[in-house]
Amino acid sequence: MVPLIAVLLVVGLKQSQVLTAAESKDSVALVPTNERSAHFAAVNRQLELGGKFYGYVDVDGDVLKLAASLRQVADSIAKAEPAAAPFLKPDFAKIFDDLGLSDIKAAGLSSVQEAGGSFRNRVFFYTPGGRHGLLAGLGGSAAPYIYTKLAPADADFYSEAEIDLPAVYSAIRAVVSRVGGETVANLMDTQLKAAGTQGGASAFDVIQSLKGRGVSVLRFDPEKNIALPTPQPFNIPAFSLLIRVDGLGGALEKALAAVPMFDVSQDGALKLFAFKGELPIEGLKPVIAIEGKALYLATSIAFLKECRNQKSGLDQNPAYQRALAQVGRDGNGVAYVSPRFFARVRQLDAINPNAAPEAKRVLGMVVAQLPEVNYPIIAERINLPDGILVKSQSYRSLKQDVAMLAVYNPVTVGFLAAMAIPAFQKVRSSSQEKTIQNNLRQFSAAAQQYMLENAKNVAKYDDIVGPDKAIRELSPVAGEDYKSLVVHTDDESISVHTADGKVISIRL
Repeated sequence: MVPLIAVLLVVGLKQSQVLTAAESKDSVALVPTNERSAHFAAVNRQLELGGKFYGYVDVDGDVLKLAASLRQVADSIAKAEPAAAPFLKPDFAKIFDDLGLSDIKAAGLSSVQEAGGSFRNRVFFYTPGGRHGLLAGLGGSAAPYIYTKLAPADADFYSEAEIDLPAVYSAIRAVVSRVGGETVANLMDTQLKAAGTQGGASAFDVIQSLKGRGVSVLRFDPEKNIALPTPQPFNIPAFSLLIRVDGLGGALEKALAAVPMFDVSQDGALKLFAFKGELPIEGLKPVIAIEGKALYLATSIAFLKECRNQKSGLDQNPAYQRALAQVGRDGNGVAYVSPRFFARVRQLDAINPNAAPEAKRVLGMVVAQLPEVNYPIIAERINLPDGILVKSQSYRSLKQDVAMLAVYNPVTVGFLAAMAIPAFQKVRSSSQEKTIQNNLRQFSAAAQQYMLENAKNVAKYDDIVGPDKAIRELSPVAGEDYKSLVVHTDDESISVHTADGKVISIRL
C-alpha cells in the first residue's frame, strides 16, 4: 500500500567528513547539517541505534520522480501504439497523491537482540503532514486494546486491529474519478449499491460499515487432532476460533435473517444465527451472532459464550502482559502468538504419517521454517501524529526481511520501460503489417472486379481508389504509398514499401 524501502543505508562515514555530537567513544558521527536528510532526526527518535541492524532511507520526492518516469513510459507506449493513447493520459502524480503515497517522507528500522535471544524490532514511516488516502484506512489515534478480555487466558493467537474501509474506498473512488471521470465513479457507486441488495445487504453498505476494530482469537487443543474431509486424509490440531468485527452486524443482520440455512434465536443481547445440520469436521458447529452493530463468527456457540463470559482472559495472562509491556499498551493494532501455537503447527508432519510423499515434503518445508521458541511473539502498530510506528518482540531481526522489500526507485521503472517499449513496438509492427495486408487484399479484389467489368488486363490506383470508386480511401499506417499500385491479370503478387523500407506483399 505504501512506497517502502529499496536499499537501506547503514550510517557510516569517513571521519574527515563528519561532525561528532560529543567527544566520546559512544558518540554517533553524523554528516554536516547542510548534508543531512531533513527527516533523519524525526525518524531516528523512534528507532534504537546500535543494535544488530539499523537502516534509514529518505523517500521525500521519490513519488513525484516515479510519477514522472511512469509518464515517460506511458508517452512512449502511446507513441508506439496510438490506439492505447486514450488510456494513458492520467496524471500519475495526482493519482499517487489521491492514494496517499506521497505522505511518507522517510522510513527507518532497527533491531536489537536481547539477552534471551529475542529481538526488539521497530519500523517507522514518517508522515509529518498527516495521513490520507489509503493510509487513512489505518485508523485514527492510538487507543487501549479493549477486546483482549474476549480471548481466553490460554489463547494461542490474538489480534486486534483498527481499520477504516470507507476511507480506503474514498481513495479508490478518487482515483477512478480522476482516470475515468466522475460519471464512471458514480457508476461504480451505483453498481456496488445494487450488488447484494436482493440478499438484504448491498456491497456499498458493507464497505461503509467497516469502520472500527476487528478481533481474531484462536486456541489450539493441546492434544486433540481433527481430520479434514479431503480425498487424502489430512489431520490438523483441533481448534476454536472467534472473530469479531465492529460495524458489520448492522449491515448484515437483515441479510442473515433471510438465509434459510440458519436457525435464528435470541440469547440476551445476542441474536444468534446457527448453521443447521452437521458439518463434516468434528467439533465444528459454526455460529454467527450480532450484538448491536458488532458481528461475531465462532466455531461453536460454546466457544462464543466462553469468550464473552470469562472472568479472567488473556488480558490477565502474565506472559501476555509482559509481552505487551515491551511494545506498549495503546495502539491501533496488535498481534500475539503463544509458544504453543508454533509447537502445535510444528506437529503437522508427525500427525500425518500416512500423507502422500509430495504432501510430506511440503509439510517438512513448512515445519522447517517455524521457530522453536519458549516466549510469546508480539507485534504492534501505533498511529502517531507524525507517522506510523510498528514495534515487535520477535525471534528474528528485520535483516531477513530487507531482501523481500520492493525496490522503490525510478531506475526500476527504467528497466521496465526498457522491456515494455520493445514489446509494444513489436506488437505495433505486427498490427501494422496485418493492416497493410488487408488493404492490399481489398485493393486486389477491387482491381480484379474492375478488370472483369471493363474488359481490361490492367488496373491502376486511380481506377480503384477515390470518392466515387470501388474503394473510397486507403489510409497508410506505416508510411506506405498505395498510389503506385498496379495490378495485371497475370500478376502473382502485389507489394508496397513502408517508410522504414520493409516490403509487405500478398499473393494474388
